[in-house]
Amino acid sequence: MTILLIASLIGTTLIIVRSTLFKPIQRLWPPLFQCSQCVGMWVGASASAYGIIQVGQGRLLDALIVGAATSFLSLLADAVLLKLLGDPNESDAHAKKTEESEK
Repeated sequence: MTILLIASLIGTTLIIVRSTLFKPIQRLWPPLFQCSQCVGMWVGASASAYGIIQVGQGRLLDALIVGAATSFLSLLADAVLLKLLGDPNESDAHAKKTEESEK
């Protein structure tokens, strides 16, 4: 059950950081909302603070522990997916440059 919860936190983080659905939020504060490690920390800490996932060390320490774990695992998952699938932002930039050079 814990593995499923951690996977869902990582998935939530990647959706916030990489999806087009959250582009308006990403534009508000790019250093935070385009960083899987940063968002992962806050997603994990929030989930633990609300009691969704607990480690048993008290609410504050649980939030820090789960936040740190989600942060690291989200960064790792994002790096693996970028390596396997490529960065969609790079293909968009390449398409814009190609389009501009054809004009």
